[in-house]
Amino acid sequence: MYSEVFSTTIFGLDALVVSVEIDSGDGLPFFEMSGYLAAQVREAKERVRVSIKNSGYELRPQRILVNISPADVKKAGTGFDLPIAVGILAANGYINNDKLKDIVIVGELSLDGSVNAVSGVLSSVIAAKEKGYSICIVPVDNLHEAKLIRGISTYGVKNLKELLSFLNNGIFPDRINNVVGEHHSIFAAFDDTYLDFKDIQGQMVAKRATLVAAAGMHNLLYVGAPGSGKTMFAKRISGILPELTYEEALQITKIYSIAGCLSKNSFIKKRPFRSPHHSITKTAFLGGGAFPKPGEITLASSGVLFLDELTEFPACILESLRQPLEDKAIRLVRLSREYVYPSDFMLVAAINPCRCGYYPDRKRCNCSERDIARFLGRISQPIWDRFDMNVHFETIDFKDLSEEEMISKKNIYTTKHMRGIVERVHAIQQRRFKECSIYFNSQMEVSDIKKYCILGTKEKQLLEKAYNKLNLTARGYNKILKVARTIADIADSSEIQTSHISEAISYRNHLGVM
Repeated sequence: MYSEVFSTTIFGLDALVVSVEIDSGDGLPFFEMSGYLAAQVREAKERVRVSIKNSGYELRPQRILVNISPADVKKAGTGFDLPIAVGILAANGYINNDKLKDIVIVGELSLDGSVNAVSGVLSSVIAAKEKGYSICIVPVDNLHEAKLIRGISTYGVKNLKELLSFLNNGIFPDRINNVVGEHHSIFAAFDDTYLDFKDIQGQMVAKRATLVAAAGMHNLLYVGAPGSGKTMFAKRISGILPELTYEEALQITKIYSIAGCLSKNSFIKKRPFRSPHHSITKTAFLGGGAFPKPGEITLASSGVLFLDELTEFPACILESLRQPLEDKAIRLVRLSREYVYPSDFMLVAAINPCRCGYYPDRKRCNCSERDIARFLGRISQPIWDRFDMNVHFETIDFKDLSEEEMISKKNIYTTKHMRGIVERVHAIQQRRFKECSIYFNSQMEVSDIKKYCILGTKEKQLLEKAYNKLNLTARGYNKILKVARTIADIADSSEIQTSHISEAISYRNHLGVM
């Protein structure tokens, strides 16, 4: 007999609905599979055969042929186990084929017939909905993320017997009722548990620079001695960025689901903060592999990518950042197919000014100028140019560590207060760029800069002096204008003034590293 079951395969960040066709009949017993399958899929025949037997269903000796179409798309992953098992049982009369026409099934089987979680369920449910299917059946451990999609009924199954009970009788245990997507209540209660800037003593200049960078989504470089607070600052940046919209949160959750980084019963409600170690491989950083998956730059989308000890990263990793930072996307070609992953993140990096870390404090730094130049020379000029801002961390005085001193200062740099400013400035940029394809000042092209960064005579003269004195590149010149535009927005100024230009220039050159 012939049967057909619908499932999905992951392609980039999206899923593609595929047809799992099964034909069983008399003849010498064998089990064959076709359809451009990866090793994980081909191995399914052994798992499926044993799980069907251990679930209490007897199959007579027969020839079984499984084909997963379309045949020009490579199928990978373990999510085909469940639809193959259902198809075989349907071909043997255990299930009515007509009941499978409007259902998409995804899941991995254990040898005892239980159903295990798989990656990419969120994309699978979205694909099923877009293709007009009314029901999507997933592993019970993935049901929480499947519920996030509105307009389609989703069910979670614990084992193969449970699934057949539903297909034949429409019965499910009370613990898993039909869920027709609605605006998920889990998102309504925002979990505000970010680290707070108020816990950091001193470094007021760095706090101001961080506020400006977050307000315009500018790439930021921290330079300072060990223990001066660079990592503490970076970990708090995502907390001052505006809260995720439901659509943004859903997109990030989708990325994490495909990457297999989504824990059970989780929904991404916070902006990502990714901090890969400098020993990371290029594939893990950019994404890809034999069966492409998102890398760190994609997992950081809509959030912060922090590269600590920047000079320790291999040159091939850093240079590969140049194109994704400009295009906000990474394009990978595998087997004549192009996979496009988003890379729209705020880049934050931290370095020491020299090998010992204490330059320009000559009381503690004994590095020669040549050693310092060689140390900083690990970073190419094009990479330096990708940073809009550069802030130097000063040595913290004892009075800054005094609790009484901090209380008396009325520190305005708390995460809550900074987020309020950032949200206000982001709203200004949304109104400014409502007819453009960009959202933040950092994304302005040359034509946008000419339109929105008009300078007066004094401002032009100041910028000309800085350009010549600092030996700026054209990209560096434009980045000063972008930062100045953000500073003006923070000050509620429609025009860029000399004070805004001066502050932007001050973030452009420290210790001669840029």
